[in-house]
Amino acid sequence: MNKYVTLIGLGAVGAPLANLLYHTYKNDFALLSSEDFLPTLKNLYINGVAFEPNIYCRREQLKKKIGIVFICVKNYQIEAVSCLLKELIDDETVIVPLQNGVYSFEFFLSKFPNNVILEGFAQGPNTIVTENIYTYQKPGSFHIGSSTVAWKVSAKNAVDVMKEAKVDSYYEEDIQHQVWKKLMLNVAGNAITALTGIDYCLFAKSNDTQELCRNVMEEFSLVAGAVGISITNKDIDDIINYFLSFKVSKKTSMLEDVTHLRQTENDFIAGYISKLAQKNGIKVPHIDTLYYLMKIKENVYLKKI
Repeated sequence: MNKYVTLIGLGAVGAPLANLLYHTYKNDFALLSSEDFLPTLKNLYINGVAFEPNIYCRREQLKKKIGIVFICVKNYQIEAVSCLLKELIDDETVIVPLQNGVYSFEFFLSKFPNNVILEGFAQGPNTIVTENIYTYQKPGSFHIGSSTVAWKVSAKNAVDVMKEAKVDSYYEEDIQHQVWKKLMLNVAGNAITALTGIDYCLFAKSNDTQELCRNVMEEFSLVAGAVGISITNKDIDDIINYFLSFKVSKKTSMLEDVTHLRQTENDFIAGYISKLAQKNGIKVPHIDTLYYLMKIKENVYLKKI
């Protein structure tokens, strides 16, 4: 390849994707990292095999330009990522944010006005992270597209990069709808599971959980509609059926964060919709309640109150 395939963020989403890209593209693949974070990327193992890709922190280390970068950090980390990218990429680099929600796309669009910024998300990885050891059975699926006609070819090319690495990836013609549908899943599922400890395999046994999720999604659809995104009853049924499909234990990322006493993405999921509802004069009592309860819970274990 004449340009690097790169990735930032080794977590539940990033580790499986990085592993597959690394084993396909070899020295044409690299992790991007700040120098402060370098020590955490040493002696890594993914599924029992040493993970030793090239890691670049500064432009002078690069032997060629960066063609594409997959952003797999949490939403609250993207400000730091943007500073790193300004040191490493040029205007021809395609940026692919894969965070939950729509905030990261809007953020990178504003910070890098000369670059192609794609829309996308990951679904279903079951990665377990223990210090420097990552294990997964399912790397998850990746969905990429663009609402900008001129960028659709770049989106298809990004999917091809993934497919070459045997990544379960899909080009989405109507990516905006799919991103909002995934955000609805997060808003409906994440805070509920994080607050109660319930995981997806118990979802079918709890009618109360299903009813609360449906109430949340009905509120979500009103907010989405106010900004031109049509969420249908079928979309809501699809999410309920997705929750019901799990027969074995599956925790949401937010429940994992709470379990390990980490910062969550609550502000970028339920919080984002809550603020958007307020801006548009829409009442969303279920979403507001979940947002504030989750905020209180997080502030308690992070000792912010």
